[in-house]
Amino acid sequence: MSIFEYVTGWLLVLVLLAMLLVTPLVITHNRTLRDHGADCWWCHPRLLPHKRR
Repeated sequence: MSIFEYVTGWLLVLVLLAMLLVTPLVITHNRTLRDHGADCWWCHPRLLPHKRR
């Protein structure tokens, strides 16, 4: 097995584990009844920081 296949396999395993851990959190967060508002970073991610005026 080449180093490329080995690294690719480990990356796939890590992505799978991350997805398995995050999925219940996402489902729980989306099922809450209250409105999170614009301050919820999960519902309203900000890719770039806002400029102060």
